[in-house]
Amino acid sequence: MGAFCENGQALLITGRKIRSLHRLRNKKLAEVQRRQSKCQKGSRRWKKYERATQYVLSKSERQLRDALHKITKQFVDWCLKQSASDVYIGNVKGVERNTGKKKRTSRKQAQKLSNWPFGKVKKYLAYKLAPHGIRLHEIEESFTSQTCPVCQKRKKVSSRLFVCRCGYEEHRDVHGVRNILNKALHGAFKHWNVQTNLTCLRIA
Repeated sequence: MGAFCENGQALLITGRKIRSLHRLRNKKLAEVQRRQSKCQKGSRRWKKYERATQYVLSKSERQLRDALHKITKQFVDWCLKQSASDVYIGNVKGVERNTGKKKRTSRKQAQKLSNWPFGKVKKYLAYKLAPHGIRLHEIEESFTSQTCPVCQKRKKVSSRLFVCRCGYEEHRDVHGVRNILNKALHGAFKHWNVQTNLTCLRIA
């Protein structure tokens, strides 16, 4: 999760733990299903593996829910420190579908896209921000990660740093959320002449 404030304060919360939880869950499910496929359906051993599948899913769901609550709490605490009145979140509906249409998505990338818990993040943020009077808005985020706010040229980057020929450079994730805020406030990508002060957090 990334965030940017008009005063130049920026926040990045790593999602590595959530990715590791997804990978562990998928690995365990694959192993259980591999063994179950060798059993006769409805047999005692087959039912044993069926119960194991439900246990893995239930445990994984609790762990993921806990991780998302911790991430969104860290974000809300940061918003309070910035005295934020409004939060703008990118609307990523259809990202997975559109990515698949444009080009052949690798197995690894497809798994990352399917694991993005956007709906839950939005839900958790909405009810955690509301008691503090902070409004949550959705913004269409097309090209926010590709457009340079200085020269308006578009560029896809694979590294952690967005670097443009015009001299502009910014951390890739900060660049994206900075443009989302820019689009929300100004309706266009404009350059803010403020220095980024980045805070990085992670969940245990």
